[in-house]
Amino acid sequence: MSTPTTSRPRVPEALSAEREAAEYRALSAAERAELLAAACRAGARLLASRPDAERAAAHEDPLPESSLRALERLRAEYRARGGRRPTPSAGR
Repeated sequence: MSTPTTSRPRVPEALSAEREAAEYRALSAAERAELLAAACRAGARLLASRPDAERAAAHEDPLPESSLRALERLRAEYRARGGRRPTPSAGR
């Protein structure tokens, strides 16, 4: 009987995220912005095609408890500083 390995299988080159992203790295900011705008337009059209478009657009995923606790902790720290943002560290 063979021992299971913990290494992940290699992704075929044709499915590689690196390969997929390579063509976008060479784009200018304006070209990337146009692709983003096109994706937004496509999303808006898709949403509008749904019979429940208003409900779908209004949907908000609830935050996990861990995020709610982190937000409360950060808000408490902010209030404790008198509503001031922390000053950047000298080493940054």
